[in-house]
Amino acid sequence: MSRYVLMPAAQDDLAAIRDYYLREAGYRVARQMLVEFVDAFRFLARTPSAGHARPDLAEARPIRFWALRDYLILVQAQNRPVGNPLDLPRSHGPPPPDRPP
Repeated sequence: MSRYVLMPAAQDDLAAIRDYYLREAGYRVARQMLVEFVDAFRFLARTPSAGHARPDLAEARPIRFWALRDYLILVQAQNRPVGNPLDLPRSHGPPPPDRPP
């Protein structure tokens, strides 16, 4: 099984997304969102060529983008961190409540 590692900022975003849906739509919807994210993470770990390139956002970094509902998942199929994901503008989904857009 392929592994995936979430950057600390991505972990914070995922917790904020969970909390948002828990507050706005309840446990079932929040749980379903987490299941969908984990399924996407597992798929992307098994299929590193999935997603699309966005040189306008990623510049020369080897990052691919995968849409999940109103969110973009940034993927780097390497063993080193992508870097600070906040360097990339948020173009989809509501911002996590603790971070500016």
